[in-house]
Amino acid sequence: MQSFKHYLQVVFNPQVERAHDEDDTNVTDGVKEMEHLNKIFSKTELVFAWCSLLLVSVCIALESQTVNVYSTFATSHFNELSLLSALAVVKSVMYTASRPTVAKLADVLGRFEALVISVVFFTVGFIMLAACQNIGTYFAAHIFYVSGQVGIQFMEQVFAADTSSLKNRMFFVSLPNFAYLFAPWIAAPITNAITKHSTWRWGYGMWCIVMPVVAIPVCGIMLRLKFKARRLGLEYGKSVRNFKETMRQFDFIGLILFTGGLTLLFLAVTLATGPKSWSQAHILAMIVIGPILLVVFPFWEMVPKYPFMPFYIIKNRTMFTCCFLICCYSIAYFLYGTYYMPWLMVCKNLSVTAATNTSVCFVVASTVSSFVGAAYTKLTNKVKPVVCAGAAIYLLGLGLTYHYRQPHHHLGQFIVAQCVEGVGSGMMQMPMLVMLQSVVSHKNVVSSTAIYLSIMTVGTIIGEAIAGSMYRQSYPKQLAIFAPFLTPAQNHLVANNIGAALKYKWQTPERMMIVTAFNDVYRRMLYPPIIVASFIFVGTLTLPDVNVSLMDDAQNNTDGENAMPHIKGDSESESMDDGMGVHHDSEDIEALAGTTSSEEASFGAEEEKKI
Repeated sequence: MQSFKHYLQVVFNPQVERAHDEDDTNVTDGVKEMEHLNKIFSKTELVFAWCSLLLVSVCIALESQTVNVYSTFATSHFNELSLLSALAVVKSVMYTASRPTVAKLADVLGRFEALVISVVFFTVGFIMLAACQNIGTYFAAHIFYVSGQVGIQFMEQVFAADTSSLKNRMFFVSLPNFAYLFAPWIAAPITNAITKHSTWRWGYGMWCIVMPVVAIPVCGIMLRLKFKARRLGLEYGKSVRNFKETMRQFDFIGLILFTGGLTLLFLAVTLATGPKSWSQAHILAMIVIGPILLVVFPFWEMVPKYPFMPFYIIKNRTMFTCCFLICCYSIAYFLYGTYYMPWLMVCKNLSVTAATNTSVCFVVASTVSSFVGAAYTKLTNKVKPVVCAGAAIYLLGLGLTYHYRQPHHHLGQFIVAQCVEGVGSGMMQMPMLVMLQSVVSHKNVVSSTAIYLSIMTVGTIIGEAIAGSMYRQSYPKQLAIFAPFLTPAQNHLVANNIGAALKYKWQTPERMMIVTAFNDVYRRMLYPPIIVASFIFVGTLTLPDVNVSLMDDAQNNTDGENAMPHIKGDSESESMDDGMGVHHDSEDIEALAGTTSSEEASFGAEEEKKI
């Protein structure tokens, strides 16, 4: 009996283990620089930087909601509308490969440099999109644009992790998402006005003007702090000085193994459009090589001095469990979410606008619930109850979605089901990210966040691939059973062109036969998510009960070993906390200020001598 209780405790209430190697003192220059900048970050500068960053997040939210509309017009302009699916593949590959690269840039070169590079890539991409004269340039532009977009979004998360304590972390990592509370409803009028009064080129071109403008304040603050750190004589207040050492810190082999493995695996799953595709040589090669690279990756990370993700972090239970659960969540969502919009239009008889607004309810509910979870964590210092409650609510939402999917149920009931599902989603994604960040040292926060979000992308890939396979194999068969009036050619057209199904008026026998067939397929698509969500709920129970306040203290004590020595007077300095996780020592600040004044005075004296 005693052993059984011990087993239950090990499984469902494990001890919190920090992923920290006492012998590992190698810290990249970008991390050291940020630790030093945090010491000279004033509260006013921090608030202003966050306000500026929120403007950037609004810009990203509006851009992401509008640019997809222009893809149809742009590809049609070049008479290449059929290449939309290929464009989606290019964008998805860049989403997969960009995040780890930006993470390494932030850790090695610095946060400011990584953000500026991302903004430059974003701007160049939209300039190319607005000015492109052929489909090749249009595709190439997406490589720059997507890399920049992913980089900016990722740096928002990095900035949140750098400038907040773990107790407040969930609020700040959720804060950039607040724009999605209103952006989807603003996006439609913007796209309608652009397409009506201008061209798709200006739809793209406006963002190469807007983004640099809104990014100037936050970039300016970070640049000012870098110069301030340099004036104060901080060792890492300037850019990396040794090119050879910089190359060592990048861990190019580890980066290639991880991003290459993810990219090959994603391409194989995306390009395999049918059963025969899996026997093609290039698909088989990617299926084999991709997983091999991912398997080799953790073993390689034991070799370099500056690994992208140290092996002791990869094997940490909290890290592994959070990544596994977020992957399962993405699989569950995209198993049915991939065909959510066409299902709303065909089976619920919604217009494009109404279907979009309905799908937005999930995003809004998810965003709101993440702030509720942040408030709970702030009050209790606990994350696990939020994650467990989120998993249970998400499972309930999937069950309600399954029940209210039938056409005879009112649309409002289905929207409520989606809101419940969104609440559960918001209480899982960000809390698990915070839990993961709590068990690693500050120097590994960026890379662990990149791993977490990349694994989430892997789940998306798997979910979309399975959903696509189920749709292609089941829908034509169900149409043949429930809509026998369709000829084989019409059957193929209805399955592959939503317009073919919508041409049959609502409530006509033909339309309702198609609705019955699609609903039967969607019913089958909802079975796997419900099963996966059940496993997710059980999995959340096995997470450690992390106390973010205690972990924050432990993280600060550990990171302090590699941090800049405090500048103190004769007596012990008094610690101050600005409430956002940026800690200042009163005498440190005075000493630093004194150093600045003396340096400025010295500089003035030298100038007088020169004159």
